[in-house]
Amino acid sequence: MAVDIDALWDYDQPGVSEMRFREALKAESGDDALELETQIARTLSLRREFNKAHTLLDTIEKRLSEKTRPATRVRYLLERGRTWRSAGDPAKSRPLFFDAWQLADREKITLLAIDAAHMLGIIDPPEEALRWNERAMALAMSTNVPRALRWRGSLANNMGHTERERGNMDAAIKYFRASLSAFQLTRSDSQIRVAQWQVANVLRLQKKYDEALVMQHKLEKDMTEANAPDGYVFEEIAEIYLAQNKPAEARPYFAKAASLLGADSWFVESEKARLIRLRELAK
Repeated sequence: MAVDIDALWDYDQPGVSEMRFREALKAESGDDALELETQIARTLSLRREFNKAHTLLDTIEKRLSEKTRPATRVRYLLERGRTWRSAGDPAKSRPLFFDAWQLADREKITLLAIDAAHMLGIIDPPEEALRWNERAMALAMSTNVPRALRWRGSLANNMGHTERERGNMDAAIKYFRASLSAFQLTRSDSQIRVAQWQVANVLRLQKKYDEALVMQHKLEKDMTEANAPDGYVFEEIAEIYLAQNKPAEARPYFAKAASLLGADSWFVESEKARLIRLRELAK
């Protein structure tokens, strides 16, 4: 399509992204317009406005036809699936992601096939998730398209997450370090910080507390300079101090984590027990 969808996205600011997509939409029609509208639906989903996202996706679905190009169909399936998943219904999202994968793979739409496989790698059980991410990584390694290079970092991160869930910390840290290397090549500061956090988190889980603490304090410094405080960084620092039997040092970081994460509607809804623990340890 004429419009570069990736260039319009700022995932940290979905409202800004929506304005960009709506401005681009003024000059588009047909399938190009439909694809932009799928991305507007995604901005709504990211802001947890799920009913609005589904309503928009309903209007898109009614305009799909046999003549609709495959990429447009894939984008619709992906965003409908993401909306269901974000709303807490992964069972409804899986067949949509699978249909998106099959269509994108069959039509050789590499980047969207990677996206679909990566979503299946997020919602499926660990062993199946790892296989989906491996499929996606194989596709990402098959091309030098810049967006595919960025996918390598995200996929390695997902594979690290899966291995951490399985308790395989050596494999997890290998993937997280690969993710960090990939994001350093694409120079995405926010993604670099996430990858560094992941590495440090596994170091803590491996009881390498001093090494983990150095990395998290470096992240604390970086996020302060970027004016982007991160409750998860504060939480990790607190957990490291607690593991080192330093409750006095841990307490203010638990308080900072509770304050920031307590203002996150997703965290409040999805991590109730965790938030209660943060608040108790902050006292």
